[in-house]
Amino acid sequence: MGKNSADPYYCDVKENLKLFYGDSLVLLKDFSNASIDMVFADPPYFGNQSGLVMKRVDGHADTFDTQKAQWAYSKSLNYQFEFHYTWLKEIKRLLKPGCTIWVTGTYHSIGVANVVLQDLGFKILNDVILHKRNAPPNFLGSCFRAVTETMLWAKKDYYGKTKFNYKLMKELNGGVQMKNLWEYWAKKNGFRHPATKQPIILEYSILAGSNENDLILDPFAGSGTTGFVARGLGRKCIMIEKELNYCQIIQERIEGKYGEFKRKTRIESDVSKTTA
Repeated sequence: MGKNSADPYYCDVKENLKLFYGDSLVLLKDFSNASIDMVFADPPYFGNQSGLVMKRVDGHADTFDTQKAQWAYSKSLNYQFEFHYTWLKEIKRLLKPGCTIWVTGTYHSIGVANVVLQDLGFKILNDVILHKRNAPPNFLGSCFRAVTETMLWAKKDYYGKTKFNYKLMKELNGGVQMKNLWEYWAKKNGFRHPATKQPIILEYSILAGSNENDLILDPFAGSGTTGFVARGLGRKCIMIEKELNYCQIIQERIEGKYGEFKRKTRIESDVSKTTA
């Protein structure tokens, strides 16, 4: 799939899933034009207040030390724009015609990603509001409780038909057109990662924007939810992760250490009926 890509850190037994250890801003340049069917990206939010040790009340670890997530440290707007231009320009090259990208972010970062996507010629199809129904409170009581995150869904360009399994998504939503509000209950993981996406979000995104045997790319793999779900749904997947300890988590997760994949998105799902 890549022209000069380094050997992957990990492959599953059928080589339908490949994990590369390194910086996606560098490695993406090695992959071939128009080779990817769908992208899911959860890039750094650049919103952390560096060095804080925060008390958690969400059922995970007692505290979260932001020093351990230096990739999420606050950055200047100039840095953020340059960062997003670098990787999204490569995504534009890699996506096949009509195919789409899903980009998640908080209020710290999603506006920058939105501007860059449009400036590069992507067509924004939707913003999807992800509502975590059991989100933790604001620890200091200094602002409103943050319970949502924004996900942008964008097409490579303005031409041709969008790859979108509309009828399937309607069926999964009880025969009613699905809204852009996806509500879910976050479930605890058996591994340590500060920003793991819930599988229900990946299932909806992958089922909406790809078909079986399609190739999905995640340039900021984190704990590997994209690959875990893509593989369970019969897709191929390439992931890139720059933190070595997260690569180990991904490998363990794919190999079943934290449980096997169990599909959640049949007619009955974890998403609230209020989305109907």
